[in-house]
Amino acid sequence: MKYVGEHLLPGQLGHFFTILAFVASLVATVAFFSSVQQKEELKKASWLKMARWAFFVQTASVIAVFGILYYIISNHLFEYKYAWQHSSRDLEVKYLLSCFWEGQEGSTLLWSVWHSVLGCILIFTAKKWEAPVLAVISFAQACLAAMLLGIYLFDYKLGSTPFILMRQDMPDTPVFQNPNYLQFQQFVDGNGLNALLKNYWMVIHPPVLFLGFASVIVPFAYAIAGLWTRKYGEWVKPALPWALFAAMMLGTGIMMGAAWAYESLTFGGYWAWDPVENASLVPWLTLIAGIHTLLAYRSSGHALRITFFFFIISFVFILYSTFLTKSGVLGQTSVHSFTDMGMSGQLLVLLGLFTIPSFWLLIKRNKEIPKVVKEESTYSREFWMFVGSLVLLVSGLQITFITSIPVWNKLLDLFGLKKLFNLQDFAPPTEPVFYYNQIQIWIAIIVGLLTAVVQFLKYKDTPKGTVMKKLGWPTLISVALTVLIAWVGRINYSNYGAGFLVAIYLMLFAAIYAIVGNSGYILTVLKGKAKAAGASVAHIGFGLVLLGILISSAKMEVLSVDTMGVLNGYFTKESGQNSRENVMLPKGLPVQMGPYFVTYRGDSVSAVDKSKTHFIMDYEKKARLEDEPTERFTLYPDAFLEVKGQEGITPNPDSKHYLTKDIFTYITAVPRKDVVTDSLPYTPHTIAQGDTIYFSKGFMVLTALKTSPQQKNYKPEPGDIAVGAQLYVHTKSNGDFNMQPVYFIRDSSFQSNIPDTLAPLSLAVRFTKILPNENKVELEVKETQAPMDYVVMKALVFPYINVLWIGILVMIVGFVMSIRQRLRR
Repeated sequence: MKYVGEHLLPGQLGHFFTILAFVASLVATVAFFSSVQQKEELKKASWLKMARWAFFVQTASVIAVFGILYYIISNHLFEYKYAWQHSSRDLEVKYLLSCFWEGQEGSTLLWSVWHSVLGCILIFTAKKWEAPVLAVISFAQACLAAMLLGIYLFDYKLGSTPFILMRQDMPDTPVFQNPNYLQFQQFVDGNGLNALLKNYWMVIHPPVLFLGFASVIVPFAYAIAGLWTRKYGEWVKPALPWALFAAMMLGTGIMMGAAWAYESLTFGGYWAWDPVENASLVPWLTLIAGIHTLLAYRSSGHALRITFFFFIISFVFILYSTFLTKSGVLGQTSVHSFTDMGMSGQLLVLLGLFTIPSFWLLIKRNKEIPKVVKEESTYSREFWMFVGSLVLLVSGLQITFITSIPVWNKLLDLFGLKKLFNLQDFAPPTEPVFYYNQIQIWIAIIVGLLTAVVQFLKYKDTPKGTVMKKLGWPTLISVALTVLIAWVGRINYSNYGAGFLVAIYLMLFAAIYAIVGNSGYILTVLKGKAKAAGASVAHIGFGLVLLGILISSAKMEVLSVDTMGVLNGYFTKESGQNSRENVMLPKGLPVQMGPYFVTYRGDSVSAVDKSKTHFIMDYEKKARLEDEPTERFTLYPDAFLEVKGQEGITPNPDSKHYLTKDIFTYITAVPRKDVVTDSLPYTPHTIAQGDTIYFSKGFMVLTALKTSPQQKNYKPEPGDIAVGAQLYVHTKSNGDFNMQPVYFIRDSSFQSNIPDTLAPLSLAVRFTKILPNENKVELEVKETQAPMDYVVMKALVFPYINVLWIGILVMIVGFVMSIRQRLRR
């Protein structure tokens, strides 16, 4: 069958370049591997030249696939399943890239693009490490390309292609038996983008995060190259800048996701210990641990074996996080994981292909890895860096274990252990924030204290008196600031009990100690030399992050308290909303919230996206309604209403930013404005063409009777006898309208009518009888009481949230300074 209107060339080119990328990656892997194995320089160079060209070909192919898929999405070629699933014609141009990485295939392709870019940079900079490092990256590229092939090997489907046509995906669907299927309504437009992703953060957050994911392979590849070539100590120097870069980009991507959550999600903050958040955090923790043990090895000779382990486990956690998010195993526990597309087996194979050989090689070479026989002094910097790294590892393992509860349940089912021991499914924490916080807060305390103290220690050994002398003033200043902030700021977390409150004060001290201690180290030890201050600056940023997390969480205040209980029972348990923390605002009526009077002024539908509604919320700060306000501002939260395939409301908050706080506002519920309520009965009117019917807001005239009526709620069937009453409606102040209620006879006996409504006028008209002997018809008119226009809103105050964001920026600056210093060396 020849189908009409399909654009097959982009998909064919996309398939071709995907296969070419896969083959070229395999060629590059073999060639780089052979170059490492060859002893003769001429053959080594020959294999290396072939490998480079193969890698360049795969890079060009991956970029071509990226461009073709973007072309399909941006040109709304809905014959392709990927475009139909993730985009729509009304989507703003800036969100087309969000469509690209909303799906599994697009995100995998983005990951592959970054691998290609990093690989090309390494070809020109890695020098003698080029072949072994690129062999690892090329093999990873082959694995990613395999996940995009979408071809069948006998009965097994290898990968999932983004270039599959809708009719190829569902060949037995009757609609595809029509060669002109693209003209049908369901293919005129796409399914659209998830409303949560219609945010500018989701245009920039995924590329940065995936650059972080992709970058982790570089220190991993250097570690494998060191084990492979038995150059156990030489790889650490070129690997260090890459490890710092990977940690910086991955950390930045994670915190950009936190900023997206803060601005777009409605759990009231920037972190909720969601499984997908956890899956990206854990490899960052182990990578940071690996960086510190690597630094310890370079200066003291200790901790080389554990450095290999940390860089290997970091990449393994990246692959494991990919399995968690793309296999669908977290579908019931995460707000933003992918659904299962039949790739679980391939993701496990990918995990195994890197995990098993890597640890096998580490175990095999374990005895050959050089080590210092002499134990570290407890007054040495490397000893406490090693302790801190182990603490970070414990943190990552605890987070991973709890996040993986759905995996443990599936394993118990797989091996039949549930039936054997009569076990129930393990349940994830019902209060994940408290559950994780009560454990991770102690880890944060230890790490914060270590970042303050370890800088003052020397490698190998430090005189005891020197340490105490240097730490004296920073310790006293930190204690004083802790007491002052706790007293003036009234830091409190009493909801979780006295034991947790002790931990809060210790964390407050640890955060301040990290800031003061590292600031003191820069001034007193480094004498203000910026070149060597990168680590200390990053540690100051970390201390600010801890301080920002603590203060903004402990002092968060709910402004929208429903003191009168108006909304009792309004929200269901599944909504996740607490009725006591929401306030109903009738349009135009000021409602007091804390020190503010808030007025809902109105709303408007977005001119770009018809599913988005903007709300106008006026804030006035004053003690009494009749007082003159001391401050005025307006917030414009928006929400997606009636999104295709989704129920309820998807809000995007708006915030008023101050130096010391944010006022955070979002809409949690709105009334249905298209529903006319049945508060008054229908009134019958018998009229002829040209007659007038009066109602409270104006009048209507029967202008004609249409024998082929067209009305949005009437769907004609063969054999119908239908008549539409064409009505001209004039109002005093709302303008003029047209209505057409329909009367029809079906199957010669069944009689019915389809009313027409004007929601803005709360007016409904139905056509109930035709009186041929009188040349008249009977119309029934109903005016209803207009539904009250209101919104339900939640407002929060996050004090000193800027401390957190400033801390993140300072951390990034510290990483950049450290990378620059290492590259100079």
